[in-house]
Amino acid sequence: MLREDYIKFAAAVHNDGARTVRDSAASLLPCCTLSCVKTAFALQRILDDADSIMRKSAKLGAGLIERSGLTKHTAVIEARMRLMGAELDGALTQSQLAAERAASVPPGTRADIYDGFKELSQKGARTAESFISVADSLAAAMREGRVAFAVPADAVKFLHRACADYGAACNKLSAGEEACLVRRPDMFDSFKRCLTLSALANGVDCASASADTLAALAAGGLVPSLPAALFDILLRYEKLPPALC
Repeated sequence: MLREDYIKFAAAVHNDGARTVRDSAASLLPCCTLSCVKTAFALQRILDDADSIMRKSAKLGAGLIERSGLTKHTAVIEARMRLMGAELDGALTQSQLAAERAASVPPGTRADIYDGFKELSQKGARTAESFISVADSLAAAMREGRVAFAVPADAVKFLHRACADYGAACNKLSAGEEACLVRRPDMFDSFKRCLTLSALANGVDCASASADTLAALAAGGLVPSLPAALFDILLRYEKLPPALC
């Protein structure tokens, strides 16, 4: 594959995927009780690693990003997550926004960008795998009744699969191959239904609400039983190109 094409694919994958891993860890972290201390430490390490990937991806991807990985609710939802105790760096969102707005790639940097994305993809694959391991352990504990958790099991399952897709894409990119993230309709519908039911349980009239409406409700603090970042993940996932099969 031509390097020109590769760096565009890589920029798109990391622009969407790294934030999904970061927000997945951030969503689970505040829900960890004293019985989940090891899980909390593992999630904090994943969050820090994903922050690092996002920071490097924004630097490498300037002028390459064709579709925004942010939503109009992202900044407010990040602020709400900070109120829950999840330390999310708002400067990363500004860096990503600047990268998305950049008109062109700085001259003479494409070779370094190519090498940078290959190295970054290796780290992305490891970070995604770390999250998958934590999500699997947590899901097993929930099924066996060993832990009560604020995030529903179906939501944990979605986060696992979304991060697994990012990890798989990173493995392809680290080998110099083409990769992209896509929206899987069954995953989207299941996750949206899960979050809708949780919002309904909070007394919110949203039975037929869109993903954007759900994210707006969460940003406004009307679904206090769930981490608001879950709703931003849902809305960003809806924006991914649909799977062809």
